[in-house]
Amino acid sequence: MLMHSSVSSSSSSFNCSSAESDEVFSEGEDTASKRSTMRRKLQLNIDYTYPPLSPASVLLGNFKLSEGGEVLKRFSEVEAVCLQALMADPLRPFVPQYHGSVTKGNESYIRLEDLLRGLKNPVIMDCKMGVRTYQEEELTKAHTKPTLRTDMYQKMVKVDPTAPTVEEHEQRGVTKWRYLQWRDNTSSTATLGFRIECIMMENGSIQRDFKKMLTPAQVTEALLSFTKSQLHILKAYHSRLQALDEALKESPFFKAHEVIGSSLLFVHDRTSKASIWMIDFGKTIPSPSSVQLKHDVPWAEGNREDGYLIGLATLTSFVGQAISQAACRQEETHGEEMDSVHLQEQEHTQTKSQGGQGEATQNESTFDGTRETTSEQYSQECVL
Repeated sequence: MLMHSSVSSSSSSFNCSSAESDEVFSEGEDTASKRSTMRRKLQLNIDYTYPPLSPASVLLGNFKLSEGGEVLKRFSEVEAVCLQALMADPLRPFVPQYHGSVTKGNESYIRLEDLLRGLKNPVIMDCKMGVRTYQEEELTKAHTKPTLRTDMYQKMVKVDPTAPTVEEHEQRGVTKWRYLQWRDNTSSTATLGFRIECIMMENGSIQRDFKKMLTPAQVTEALLSFTKSQLHILKAYHSRLQALDEALKESPFFKAHEVIGSSLLFVHDRTSKASIWMIDFGKTIPSPSSVQLKHDVPWAEGNREDGYLIGLATLTSFVGQAISQAACRQEETHGEEMDSVHLQEQEHTQTKSQGGQGEATQNESTFDGTRETTSEQYSQECVL
């Protein structure tokens, strides 16, 4: 299934640490054994010329390949309803084409456009958008039936051994709501309104170490690394983000939905094609009719705000900063190249000058009457 994949549009295909991935293993499962199985499957089956499916996708069968430039994603009614609505919305140019659903065997799938089709060695970045990555219903449920999760405790300790409380250390477990809030608060989600989940470079190498990336300087440097400071790529992304902002302001869908756990997928390749796509709508639900979402104010429990526009504005600003830094670096490089050329010209002139002086001396000793003319010719040659 995976050998010639150019998986894309989707979703968990690039959500390396998304909330969905936390649901993969429930308590009582042999997590270590299953992860070992995943690694073997990935090593055997994935063509790293293209983005690999996430371990969750491999085990759960979230994706299948289809003909005609499509990817089949495991069916989610919430996502299918969102995609159907988005096909007639101003956001249509920013989401993968939705082709309905299909059943294969005992499983149903959403048919999506393959966003990587035709790209040469694509470079990809997944940015999780918003100031929270969980629904308020998840929080309410977690409060009502708090269950200790040892797997989430282990994830927390791996990132920060001091994060759990004394009681949590003793229980060797944390509740899901505690873990989800901790993760958002310790990443740039809560402060910047987005976080980089994962980056895949053109050679297939995957970078996931963005959990503690909190400062503007760190994010800007990650963007420069992701694009290799290519100005035309950065400018294409900046224009796309600005166009998305305009479309969101005109979108009836956006005004009426909490966009939770959704990502922006940045994609460019060696032919300089670059675009940004909205993906992952499995947690995007209509907001209550009594609530008028602004999308650009902080979240407080009960206000239903997602902070999507906060993240978009911040991300757009950082791409702009990356453009400025890339331009400065380009000027510095150009200046160094020009200095090198001037140095070579000076060395060439000095060499020629030394040769000319020897010739002039010889002419002076042999033809005294032509000394002034020869000196003039020599001067003209240096200028030329």
